[in-house]
Amino acid sequence: MIILPFSLWGETLKQEMNGDIREAARKNYDWDHAPVSREKISDLVFDWRLYPRKEVDHQTVVQHYVKALEAGAVFPTVKVGLFKGKKTIVDGLHRVRAHTQLKRDYVDCSTLPFESEAELFAEAVRLNSSHGKRFSDIELKENIKRLKQYKFNVRDIVALVHVPASEIYREAAAPIAVLTLPCGKKIGLGNAKPDSLDLVQLKNALKSCIRLAGSGQIGNAETMSLVVRCHLELGKVLSHG
Repeated sequence: MIILPFSLWGETLKQEMNGDIREAARKNYDWDHAPVSREKISDLVFDWRLYPRKEVDHQTVVQHYVKALEAGAVFPTVKVGLFKGKKTIVDGLHRVRAHTQLKRDYVDCSTLPFESEAELFAEAVRLNSSHGKRFSDIELKENIKRLKQYKFNVRDIVALVHVPASEIYREAAAPIAVLTLPCGKKIGLGNAKPDSLDLVQLKNALKSCIRLAGSGQIGNAETMSLVVRCHLELGKVLSHG
């Protein structure tokens, strides 16, 4: 099976890759050295818009934490972000709910300043994806979509949700209606299929992409991820046995 990409040549390729493999610009948050304080739960803010899960698991997770707290367990601190004068819960909502159910008014928190809602959401995604209950497929898709809307690049998103770049392209790739060949010819993807000469053009474009990867100008993983993305976007129009 030969999988052929759409326009991955010239300036289009450079623009695509520059946006996706540039060094991650987002800030790294050092929670291990963040100041720890005992905060009043009523002073903490929970924002559903910045929560990477669809719901709070009261029946399983919260109840498990309640029993553990009653038995004397010590939990990691709740992660709190300071933004616009508010103390927003970044990670640890289930722990907060467990304390509330036990009628405890205070909880230990690690606190760091944040500069934007985008960073608050991204850090919530990162922390929730690295421990606890895994994201559902729906949650994963929604989080990738939100991170793209916040203008995070693919390398950032891979690090945040801990899935391969091919999955990011699978969830975030926008459908295209027209394929532009290297020669400039356009093919509508509704029902038209490329002829043999068109296929040669596309194969050459893919070879150019692989050559750039071989010379170190772009990464092999990113190259293959783009091929996967192209395959998905074109709906197998360009797959030939």
